[in-house]
Amino acid sequence: MRWYHVLLILVSSFQTISNAFSTSPITTVASPAHSISTSFAVTETARRRLLRVVNRANAESNSFKDVGYGENTGDVSGYSGYDKSSIKDLEERVTGTEAFQKLKSSKTFKSFSQGVTKATNTFSDKISPALPMKAKLQVWSNNGKSVSFVRKELGMDKLDDALLKQAKNFQFYDDYVTSQLPIWAKNELTLDDIVSQLGLRGLSGSDLTSNPNFKYYDQYLEHQALVWATKDLDLDDVLVRLDLNILPAAERLGAVNFKFYEEFVAGLMRSWMEKGTPLDDVMAKLKLDKLTGEELLKHPNYKYYKNHVKNYLRVWAFNGESLDDVAVWLGLENMQGKLLESQPNYAFLKKYWDKSTKYEEQEMLKRRITSFQVWDDLQVFRVKQSRRKNSETYKAYKHYVNLIDDYIIRLKDRGFTEDELPRMTSKNAAPDEMMEKTYIWTQMRRPEWYVKFSLGLDGLGENALKEAANFQYYEYYLRAMKAVNPTVQ
Repeated sequence: MRWYHVLLILVSSFQTISNAFSTSPITTVASPAHSISTSFAVTETARRRLLRVVNRANAESNSFKDVGYGENTGDVSGYSGYDKSSIKDLEERVTGTEAFQKLKSSKTFKSFSQGVTKATNTFSDKISPALPMKAKLQVWSNNGKSVSFVRKELGMDKLDDALLKQAKNFQFYDDYVTSQLPIWAKNELTLDDIVSQLGLRGLSGSDLTSNPNFKYYDQYLEHQALVWATKDLDLDDVLVRLDLNILPAAERLGAVNFKFYEEFVAGLMRSWMEKGTPLDDVMAKLKLDKLTGEELLKHPNYKYYKNHVKNYLRVWAFNGESLDDVAVWLGLENMQGKLLESQPNYAFLKKYWDKSTKYEEQEMLKRRITSFQVWDDLQVFRVKQSRRKNSETYKAYKHYVNLIDDYIIRLKDRGFTEDELPRMTSKNAAPDEMMEKTYIWTQMRRPEWYVKFSLGLDGLGENALKEAANFQYYEYYLRAMKAVNPTVQ
């Protein structure tokens, strides 16, 4: 019965630990540093007592040789060794089960268990306020705490949603919810899960989009839409995931979640282009392969197919592909007459024939081809100055310069800032090309802001402007504009 004596020693020791915690002079008004250091001091004293008991027990008997006492020195429960698994371990290792059961039902054991639980809870309650807020957020995240729990802990649960962003702890709330987004994505939370987590149940339309938590809803579903695209999910499956399947096709356009569906489809089309997915397969994936005539043209997915093929037309035009090759890629090889004209893709073949130049130009702008690249490719510099202006080579160059200018000015008129506009003047441009382009700007009377922007002179102070390499072209532009319009200062 030597093991029984040792266990009683352990029980007494833990009762001492429990009393130490319950009488520890830690107060909630003490500074965080004082609270932490005091509680650690109590823990260290308790640990030393426990080690002395264990050493004595080991000296007297080997019965407890393999029983663990916890490795976390900052956790009172770790010292007890009496969680469910360790009690079971004791019962399996030590003979005399009946005696042990009696001990567990004794007043001393119950008092010991209650004391340790009380000590653990007291320690947790007192140390928690001392943790820095960022540490708390990490603990809550590790424990999988809900958004509503964190909102309550931050003292924001009583606030109306409209006032949420004005709360002093909103930044911590924002950090926490943002940190959960990749975790939710990894766990593949459903739309219903997200709505529940963010407290958006029952909201729709403007009530949903104006809610402060819609920001996280939007970010999560936008990310998931791209993930679904990389997995090449079926369109009907994604409609279900976004709760769009319950709406008639005509009403989906106005639904909040429809933009995520379109993000998904756009991601699919990018993936299909990268993989070179045959157009027949694309039609099948878009549920269009069994449709013809008006039924095909009126299907809600036809607009995606149409845009997808037009993207191909631009690439083919940019690469200078022949009409015969394009006919093969459109699945129209060896067809003619009425049979050819009856095919769904015939319209695209005709577009390619009629608008290949336009498609080529659009692709060039999309790829940010500079005017100097065209100048160099066309070898405009080889045409004599006396004949240059009337040459077809120069006319093609001039056409592209005007194409760039119109494109960028249109973007500015649509609300793009100068930081968002594409820079399509090469830093390596030859002086000859820069001068010709300046002539074109003057002839077309392009606005001064645009000329400065294109020359890379926007945002420069007076001294820096005059020292810039391209200032000479800007200066020429100003003189020329003043000559054609004397009212210009």
